[in-house]
Amino acid sequence: MADILFWSDLRQRLDGVLVGQQAMSIGDYMSISSAVSLHVQRAKAEMAAEEVRQWVAAYVNGHLAVVARQLQALERGAPLIAAYVAQWQYFAQASLALSGSLSRAVGSGMREAMAQAWYTKVFRPVAATVASAAVALVDNARKEGGVDDPQLLSALHSVLAELRPTYAPELPRGQPLGVYFAWYLEPYARASVRHIDSCTSHLRAPGSTREYIRLVTRLIGDEERRAEAYLRAESVESLRCVLSQRFVAGSLAAIHAEAALMFSCMEDLRSVFCLLRRVPADRAAMQPLRDAFKAHVAQHTLAAMPSLAELNPQGASVASLAFARNAVDWLLAELGRHRAMAARCFDSEPGFSAALLAGLREALNSSQFMGPDHSQLVQAPRLLAGYFGLLLQADSALSLELAAAHPTGFEDAIESRARDALQLCELVNSKDKLMRHYRSLLARRLITDSSAGAELERAVVAMLTPLTGIENTYHVRAMLADMSLSQNMSKQYQSSLSSESLDVSVKILRHSLWSDSLVPESSPELIVPRQASAACDRLAELYNDRHASSRSGRKLQWQWAYSKATIQLYFPHSVGRIAQTGYTVIANAYQLAILALFTDASCLGSAAQQLMPSQISRSVKLNLAVVNTELSVLMRAGILVSNSETGAVMMNSGFNSRRVRIDISGVKRMRQETAEYKARIDLRADSNRFDQVRSAIMVEMKRHSSLHHAKLLSLVAARVERVFLVERSVFKLAIGSLTEGDYIRRKEDDFNVYEYVV
Repeated sequence: MADILFWSDLRQRLDGVLVGQQAMSIGDYMSISSAVSLHVQRAKAEMAAEEVRQWVAAYVNGHLAVVARQLQALERGAPLIAAYVAQWQYFAQASLALSGSLSRAVGSGMREAMAQAWYTKVFRPVAATVASAAVALVDNARKEGGVDDPQLLSALHSVLAELRPTYAPELPRGQPLGVYFAWYLEPYARASVRHIDSCTSHLRAPGSTREYIRLVTRLIGDEERRAEAYLRAESVESLRCVLSQRFVAGSLAAIHAEAALMFSCMEDLRSVFCLLRRVPADRAAMQPLRDAFKAHVAQHTLAAMPSLAELNPQGASVASLAFARNAVDWLLAELGRHRAMAARCFDSEPGFSAALLAGLREALNSSQFMGPDHSQLVQAPRLLAGYFGLLLQADSALSLELAAAHPTGFEDAIESRARDALQLCELVNSKDKLMRHYRSLLARRLITDSSAGAELERAVVAMLTPLTGIENTYHVRAMLADMSLSQNMSKQYQSSLSSESLDVSVKILRHSLWSDSLVPESSPELIVPRQASAACDRLAELYNDRHASSRSGRKLQWQWAYSKATIQLYFPHSVGRIAQTGYTVIANAYQLAILALFTDASCLGSAAQQLMPSQISRSVKLNLAVVNTELSVLMRAGILVSNSETGAVMMNSGFNSRRVRIDISGVKRMRQETAEYKARIDLRADSNRFDQVRSAIMVEMKRHSSLHHAKLLSLVAARVERVFLVERSVFKLAIGSLTEGDYIRRKEDDFNVYEYVV
């Protein structure tokens, strides 16, 4: 009788919890626990706990079967979803409370058993209907812009995610959200695919790719935003992969072909980028677009490059490189335009930034750069060296403009411009040739005292060193150091002169560093006026005393072509205010020697009146061609005049000029970069490259002992790529040279493998 009353009481209590869905307190659950515990203790049998467990399971199964029938009877749509969510939420809460209250009497495992019963009795019969109702609501949202109650769908996927695969034996164990993915996300994804398919089916024909890209980009974006509202956050990426695989990866060839034609429309190009970015990285879907961007940059740069006439509107000589400023400014602006395009269309993705630089590198090193008619004169290495020359030359238009614009920060402005130009230098393949042209222009600035400053020169060389390699800036750094030593020696020399002597400034430079830039002296035995000769003798004495102990065999060799002097000339029949004080004339050493014949009685016993060019040549030991050149300069200035009958020249005693200071020196005769000079630079560069490749081969062979031809080539190329690109012909010559010298040999059983000979 007691047992009958117990089961009746337990049913009544459970009816209140599950059927009536009454609000139960902790005390109510504790009373259930106490009643069951009392029954088990009174029965004093191990089977009593199992009997209660089975009875509760049967009761729950019966109750859930009723719940399932009630749900199936509801109208499909929001009412069904709301009822399902409400039933599960209450059942989950009640099962948690019941399993906790009964666990002391009947043991653990009640909660899992009740969840398993829900999955079997409720979820399986109605899940498909609930999922299809939810997908139908989303489909309706696609047409009308949204659902009436978005929170309902959010609650649904939260409820579904609570059913773990442990309650659903047929689902994969590795998926913690197995029920949610299998019963809701997969139907949702299929519905998304159907929707996009129906909207784009008419654009699958050839010729409609651009419209297809625009529409698919918009539709996938809409689906992602919708998924963020109606799906769990961790499943949005899964949906994105499904859609990308279906609508992007399956049309890559057509998308890439169309993208190559889109560079005039940034919005379309960005659409392509956004589409391809959705494809998994392992598919390498982005690389063809990067290659197309690289080709576009190279082609656009070459096609849009202004003509030489546009870059050089003043009509200056091409050899003067005056147009280098406009050309470099245009290239930097072009780089900026392409970077803006990469930022707008490709979010400055590293792969596209690298493609941009590769495309500009291809254009800068192309034989078509600046047009085929001027390729020899304006190749990128020489052009950039010319820009640095204009930047660091104190009297250039660019330097003067920067000085006027930045009176207190001139050095910073120069360094800023130099850093901008370094972006282009980094793209030049022949950095060794760049430094050779730079060295030539540096020599011109230092010899003619037209440099913007030694500190600025050193600062720019320090910027170039990491880019071109320390071996390629060694010569330039040595020239700057040599000029600094020369200035110190010049100060010592000036302090050794008596106060009555001439004010003399000299440059004492090493021949090995400067011979490439200076014109060889054609008249080393030139006879200069006695005052200048005495100053030269004093310098030679000081120099010999300084180096006597080293026994180095050093000797001074005067470079008269780069020497000049300031003299005061008086003309007997000159009239006017200036005639009384005399004219200040700046003349080079050749002109000074010629004028001395007409003004210094010690030269020929008396001041000469008229002299033939041949007499002048013999008297001062000056090349006749140079004599004729300097006489023409002096006669154009009006200082000398010519006898039209005899051809002899004489002083113009009646010389008059409005200028007090007259500069006729023209001491800027550096080596002209003629075709022959450029050929010599190229030849020397090739020789240096050969030596560097040969050294790199030896380093790698010593390290590895044995290397395949292709592997050795790649290692050598990587070692010198910062300075120049290894040509196969140079590599083969270096290999041949080392093989003949028995430094390396080919392996007997494999002709393509080299071995190091110890």
